Amino acid sequence: MKKLIIDFDSTLVKVETLDKLAEKALENNANYEKILCEIKSITELGMVGEITFPESLSRRIALIRTNSKTVAEVAKTFEQEISNSVLANLEYFRKNKEDIFIITGGFEDLIFPTTDKLGIERSHVLANRFVFDEKGILTGVDKNSLLANVNGKSNQIKALGLQGEIVIVGDGWTDFEVRKSGVANKFIAYVENVFRENVAREADYVAKDFGQVIEYFDSI
Repeated sequence: MKKLIIDFDSTLVKVETLDKLAEKALENNANYEKILCEIKSITELGMVGEITFPESLSRRIALIRTNSKTVAEVAKTFEQEISNSVLANLEYFRKNKEDIFIITGGFEDLIFPTTDKLGIERSHVLANRFVFDEKGILTGVDKNSLLANVNGKSNQIKALGLQGEIVIVGDGWTDFEVRKSGVANKFIAYVENVFRENVAREADYVAKDFGQVIEYFDSI
């Protein structure tokens, strides 16, 4: 039995969700452009493996001052950002939902509305969790989550105890690291939305769209 593990940001959706949250949260900030540029730069450093994911996460969260209401508002927008070829293959998600897992460094609060639309049960969606204070102000990340720590995706997959061949699909270095660690049998670099040469170079297969992911996954 094969299992398909899919990243969320820049894979299932066209965008980086934390960057989009930052855009909304900082829209009235006098230093909007400067802070947003710094956040996006940190995101990219993490995606190409120049810094660890925990470092990328903590540095970005420190720059975003927002609240649970804004998070909920932004989360609704990602249903409109689903990758074109993913939308074209919604039936595949519904038919194979038992063998599909979404494992991401993103956040439950931001992605659940979209994964719900895709028909993926929340028990098959593993993501980070925001921490809010009693007034609903974002204060940080739940550091007890495996995904908030080094080798988070690999450790999260191990914790699931999945049986059979595991194929991971994603656009970033953390997805490749799962394959490198031996936790996944194959790594598909997903380039419909963004192409990172150093990530694609390490892949077992490079998919330009989700149709190619299905073709490759079904063939192995």
